[in-house]
Amino acid sequence: MKPKVLFAVVDEYYSRLFLKNDLERIASLCDIIDSEIPNKKDDKDFILQYIAEADIIISSWDTANLDAEVMNKATNLKLLTHAAGSVKPVVSDALFEQDVRVTSSAAAISYGVSEFCLGMMLLAPKRVFWAMQETRKGNWREGLEYLNGAFEIYGQKIGIIGASHVGRHLIRLLHNFNCEILLYDPYCSSEEATIMNVTKTETLEELFSQCRVISLNAPSTSQTEGMIKGEHFRLLQEGSVFINTARGTIVNEKEMIEELKKERFIACLDVTDPEPPAEDSPLRTLPNVILTPHEAGVVAENMARLGTFVATEIEAYINNQPLHFEVKKEQLTTIG
Repeated sequence: MKPKVLFAVVDEYYSRLFLKNDLERIASLCDIIDSEIPNKKDDKDFILQYIAEADIIISSWDTANLDAEVMNKATNLKLLTHAAGSVKPVVSDALFEQDVRVTSSAAAISYGVSEFCLGMMLLAPKRVFWAMQETRKGNWREGLEYLNGAFEIYGQKIGIIGASHVGRHLIRLLHNFNCEILLYDPYCSSEEATIMNVTKTETLEELFSQCRVISLNAPSTSQTEGMIKGEHFRLLQEGSVFINTARGTIVNEKEMIEELKKERFIACLDVTDPEPPAEDSPLRTLPNVILTPHEAGVVAENMARLGTFVATEIEAYINNQPLHFEVKKEQLTTIG
């Protein structure tokens, strides 16, 4: 008998996450519970209505938390596979107490984020955005001289904060560009750093003082909140580039803005705290800030990558193979 799977994914995401081939693959492995796709977020009533039948549940952004009330009915549930990044909004102590296995598609999102980071690493140092503004004014190469002039990442020290899914994929991409990669991550061993062919730094100060381009890819946890401070930005060489596609809460935003006002370095910010920033926030107007609306991960075709990850994890589970991206309860304090 095939396991029964419940799609607890709101209709806003369902059709973008699950293309025909992945839906067919899931249907070949499981019996899909006949239910309407929920049309509102945090629809706990929907889950309570169908969860008793489910061996597997597929969740995503805006899926209601599987709390003790839900788990009291989820007597058959064995696997939660999350078609989004952080599983924290969905999981509960009650879920782990019932030995439900959990897997996340955060690694799928990391492809888009790391590619976005790489794009910023290639464009911001070459002053592409400032050159564009100058050419629109009728000038030509004047924008290349902005903030101590254009540079390229060839032969440069590039800093990565966080050996997350994003950080690791970005490192793999950067190995094509003949640059020296420095990594700060207290949870990453020297042996792992050697395998990744990066130089591990012991402090953020060491990273900020040496690197001309830095990408923040750490998870948002209680340990990382406000971790990047004004004192770190003061260590940057003039004209350096700082990229944040992780979370705005990891940076002391007030102190960062004060340093940005000195126009010593460039910040490429896809995330802020709060989001969106206030209409009068200096981040919207400072000339050395590239501000984008939290778009680095998945906004279009990359959404379907998450559905493929879900289908692959379900297939591994049914075939008694190791899950590729299983999340254990003890990991929740150190992951985003």
